[in-house]
Amino acid sequence: MDPTSHLPLAPRDLLVLAVLSEGPLHGYGIIKAVEARSESGVLLDPANLYRVLRRMRDLGWLQDAGMDGDRRRVHRITPDGRAVLGAELDRLQRLLGDLRPAGADG
Repeated sequence: MDPTSHLPLAPRDLLVLAVLSEGPLHGYGIIKAVEARSESGVLLDPANLYRVLRRMRDLGWLQDAGMDGDRRRVHRITPDGRAVLGAELDRLQRLLGDLRPAGADG
């Protein structure tokens, strides 16, 4: 799989992969973690989130990690998902580097 073939990622996809790269979570945990990380106001309603999770599972970026104590399905990022996330982060860093004026601080 070429991870760059799926780029650029939609902001919600980037945020879901980033959140899951820190550890497995159930759907509600993903929603709350994305809300906490998203200064741009990306909000996930449950129906939208579960469509995203199903698509990412079908692409091989996520897998089910069983059920938690409350009988909620837990999702885990796969090596392919980490590769896509890494490729997108590299792409964004290059983009920001290209936009930064010569001599600008930061």
